[in-house]
Amino acid sequence: MGEKVSLTVDLPGALIPLMGLSAETLPAEIARLIAAELVRRGELTYTQAAEVLEISQAEFIAYLGAQRSSIFRLAPDELHDEVSA
Repeated sequence: MGEKVSLTVDLPGALIPLMGLSAETLPAEIARLIAAELVRRGELTYTQAAEVLEISQAEFIAYLGAQRSSIFRLAPDELHDEVSA
């Protein structure tokens, strides 16, 4: 993994408990959320995201599933063809 960047972010305190997180676990969750968004945008593969986060591919795929996000990227017509086959 590359160099780490330290940021200071001011968040409404009410958000952290609503997410079921502690202040200690928040940075790792923010990193996972950013990685998941980059995968959703197609800017990272799930394999690259797992490597950046220093977790296994299986763990990242499970995280995406918990976020109701998929590793599969099919256009609507491709999805229709797959389901119809």
